Amino acid sequence: MIRKVESTNIPEPEPPLAWAPCFMEHQFPVAKVSMESYKERKAVAGQTLTGLGKWWGRKPLVMVRAALLGLLLPATADPVRDREIFLKLMTMDPDGLWQRKDKPIPKSQLIDELAKMPPSVRDRFLDTGAPKNTPLLRSDLSRQEKVELQRLVFERMPYSEKLRYCRRPEQIQGPSPEAWEKINAHFGTNARSLPELVEELGKKRFGNRPRVGDSFCGAGSVPFEAARLGCDAYGSDLSPVAALLTWAALNIVGGNEKVAEQVQKAQQEVFEAVDRQVTEWGIEHNELGWRADAYLYCVEVRDPESGWMIPLAPSWVIGEKTRTIAKLVPDPENKRYKIEIHEGVSRAEIATARDAGTVKKSRLLPPDGGPSTPIGVIRRNLRMWENHDLVPRPDDV
Repeated sequence: MIRKVESTNIPEPEPPLAWAPCFMEHQFPVAKVSMESYKERKAVAGQTLTGLGKWWGRKPLVMVRAALLGLLLPATADPVRDREIFLKLMTMDPDGLWQRKDKPIPKSQLIDELAKMPPSVRDRFLDTGAPKNTPLLRSDLSRQEKVELQRLVFERMPYSEKLRYCRRPEQIQGPSPEAWEKINAHFGTNARSLPELVEELGKKRFGNRPRVGDSFCGAGSVPFEAARLGCDAYGSDLSPVAALLTWAALNIVGGNEKVAEQVQKAQQEVFEAVDRQVTEWGIEHNELGWRADAYLYCVEVRDPESGWMIPLAPSWVIGEKTRTIAKLVPDPENKRYKIEIHEGVSRAEIATARDAGTVKKSRLLPPDGGPSTPIGVIRRNLRMWENHDLVPRPDDV
């Protein structure tokens, strides 16, 4: 039974704007986000989450940030202004890129760019007394003039080249105070950080802080960046490795100093326990008590011409600066070669070791100078390993 309620003077709450179109439904700066994603990927081990473990499908954090903001920001009747504000939030606008710039442009490039500018600009920075074929910067440029010149040249660069001199968006605190004034004026907000803006816009749009879920979270890029933006983040995955990486991203990388201290303490305890056991067992130690820091290894194959097992390496130089090489010593009884390590050898021995590799141009070159064999021929003689194979059989190639 539905009971009719008489109207009162109490104003009804303003409905959330979840139905309103978002920025990403109208436009998205794909080219710039792609260049930023490429820069993040090129950082390799310097990426924020890669230290936790490899995950080949990992999404660049800058792409996730752009997508989340693009879905949250409302689209207004002024698409040009919407794009300007979006780029300010991502610090991908001219002022944001200058804020991110942390590497100086080389003098040679400054001089080359000045040569393309009008004489009124060029003569301010170049030494007018220097020969025309070897232009030089003025030696008496003030600090302010040097900064002005850097920005002058920086602004003339294409976006992709500017990124060579910039940090990634996640490596700075966010938009500048001046940028926040324009951002807040556009949205009618009062934020001074991305989490504050996300919460304000979330309450306007949905009536609560935004919630972001990723049911195939992988290494956790989406939940991690969502949490960093101030959203309530949720992630799940069928892979237990993915679940562990996502948990670690949120709780270790995204944790506070106390969490970091606890993790470091646990790591040190594990390291010390393993170190005690390794020392007690005597593994990684030689007869002199020396402890191994690293191991070098190479594959051995059977030479079809001689029947000898030959280690494969294009060169036997281990360290140029330490003048360390490996030498192959024949063991006729077992038809194989032992490997000896020699340090502090002469330059002639370094050159010999460099040329004495057993693999060159996809061919097996026996150390005794016997006939060479194409690697493809050796591969054709390989057999498929079976489930019970734990070590090679005596007659294996």
